[in-house]
Amino acid sequence: MKYTFSALLLMLFTSFAYAHPGEHHGGMLNAIGHLLSEPDHLAMALIAVVVGVASARFFRRRTAARILAKRR
Repeated sequence: MKYTFSALLLMLFTSFAYAHPGEHHGGMLNAIGHLLSEPDHLAMALIAVVVGVASARFFRRRTAARILAKRR
């Protein structure tokens, strides 16, 4: 059941990969410029940064609490 659900989710969200029809020519700098100039790309980047920082803080606090609990 777990694998079926995962496969279903992958099939559902693969259509979003076609958000930009055509090819993007111009290299890495053009791609970075495109990503930084579009509001929807900036929003996704901001969400990724916020989730990354929040999860890093969570796991650091959890690890510190476990280490402190072992010392007692």
